[in-house]
Amino acid sequence: MSTKRISWLLPAFLFLSFNSFASDTRTAFNKALQLNLDSNPKWLSLLHIKNDQPQITDSRFILSDDNFSPAKELEKTLEFFFEAPDVAKCRFPARYMFLDHYLDLQNYGVLPAEDCPELNRYKKYVPYDQLNLIFASEVLASASSMMGHSFLNATGKNFNSTEVSHSISFFTEFDSFNPAVLIYDGLVAGMKGLFIVRPFEKDLNRYSQSEGRNVWSFSLDINDFDRDLIKLHIWELKDVEIEYLFQSYNCATLTLYILSIANPELIKEDILFVSPLDVAKAASKYGMIKDIGVELSDDWALKMLEQEIDRKVGKNIEDMVFKNENVQLDHLDQNSRRFAVEYLYRLIENEKVKSNLSEKRLLELTKLADANLDSSVDFDLSEFKNPLKTPQDSLFAVSYVQNSDDNAIDLTILPASKYLYGDNRQYFSESELKIGELSVRVDTDSANTKLQSLTLYAFKTLAPSSDILPKYSGSFYLGYRQLLDKDLHENGYLNLSGGIGKSKRFHKDILLFAYVDLGMAAKPSNTYFYAEPAVGAIVNLIADSKVMLEYKMTTEQNDLQTSIQAFKTQYSWYGQDNWTLQLSHTYLKTSSTKDNEILFSVARHF
Repeated sequence: MSTKRISWLLPAFLFLSFNSFASDTRTAFNKALQLNLDSNPKWLSLLHIKNDQPQITDSRFILSDDNFSPAKELEKTLEFFFEAPDVAKCRFPARYMFLDHYLDLQNYGVLPAEDCPELNRYKKYVPYDQLNLIFASEVLASASSMMGHSFLNATGKNFNSTEVSHSISFFTEFDSFNPAVLIYDGLVAGMKGLFIVRPFEKDLNRYSQSEGRNVWSFSLDINDFDRDLIKLHIWELKDVEIEYLFQSYNCATLTLYILSIANPELIKEDILFVSPLDVAKAASKYGMIKDIGVELSDDWALKMLEQEIDRKVGKNIEDMVFKNENVQLDHLDQNSRRFAVEYLYRLIENEKVKSNLSEKRLLELTKLADANLDSSVDFDLSEFKNPLKTPQDSLFAVSYVQNSDDNAIDLTILPASKYLYGDNRQYFSESELKIGELSVRVDTDSANTKLQSLTLYAFKTLAPSSDILPKYSGSFYLGYRQLLDKDLHENGYLNLSGGIGKSKRFHKDILLFAYVDLGMAAKPSNTYFYAEPAVGAIVNLIADSKVMLEYKMTTEQNDLQTSIQAFKTQYSWYGQDNWTLQLSHTYLKTSSTKDNEILFSVARHF
């Protein structure tokens, strides 16, 4: 064959090959459109679509980033499979699996990738025999843990038939402790998201032992196809740059979208803000949870038992441990004895207690507990507090307010978290967390409107303290809100405050507390510092309600002679799912004036 003949045959061959690829791509794409794959919920979940736009915009993940649509991305993905099949199928194995399921791509000449060493290693070492959703409970005083953390856990036998367990987690690392910087980066600028796969034991030890958080595990009911699809999709995310935004794309949002591959109904729960606990509630709502387990932190379990056990029985156990007294448990009924034995076990396992007992005494107490253990009695501390039973952590409230200055309506939106007056029965302590709270007051007579509060970040936790587990209560506030002057008139200030105190559970339904807040209030014309000591009680009542009583006194640095005293009585009812009613009366008094404020509020949680 002559060189001249080869010179025109090669371009002809390339031309025919290109047209063949283009024809196959077009045929496959047309078939995909006929099957409506571009609007298939699984396809949208694989692209992390919200409001018709991808939440992950990295060009390594979105191929049609210059002119995005789900259909355009489908076309670009098919082109990638035909033009560079080996590279494409190693990069997007979940997309290939999804499209092959409906189109049978091998009929178009696209064969499964054979040479993907890293992907094959991932498949061998990270089995997905069972997929679990993990929720690590919140730590209100920690900016990185204030709403908990949700992530996935894959378990099973690897290629060596060894049982292994891995965390699949998305998070961010804070490189600043400046609240203003954290708020700006977390809400506006975005932070670098980290997506990792690592041994689950490391996370379990960190959360449960090092940080004292409860770790809940929800076994998910997912079929083999969807579980494999999720496994391969997680591989697709490994090298992608994902921007972490607290209000729109956090650890919970990403986890929700991954699980929506198996059940697209979950996306309905992405309304305003997705919290870690929202993911577990969504999985429960749509029937994906088949079993629940929990790893309780030692302190939490011990505190739980302190609250649940009969006080007299608990005192006897404590005397046995701390005063070497001999206590008989024979007289207790079966259920009470099981509580007593569990309390004894938890006490002698506590590091603080253990360090004060001799080995001989520890052995004696362990033998006593073993002798009285009745394994026939079902005992599970996780039944006493269940995060799935907590109210939704976004709410909208309408309140009627009456005082000497106002007859007004307050409209309040809380994108995430909860109020102290709400239903806290499923939490470890009475607490409050406010992130992004916005409240506007409308005067009913003049229709004038003013900003009542804009809370960036605030928490208050009234953790009960005891001799065995001494705890401090604490509070923090950062934002804008109306504060009272000595004439009991409201003025808007930027406000930063924090405090510390102690709380004591007098009875399992009665909590007494005392704390002192120190704060700074600032506006262009005035800046001042203040101290605000407070004492009070929270009493849980029958019929899903509680009463909060509080007295506090606010004293300004520049006006020590004039203090504002406030006596507040607050009643809350939360007997209807995701509704809370609140009625409060506050008596305000200074050396020169006094006032009464009445508030009635209806809040809807969503």
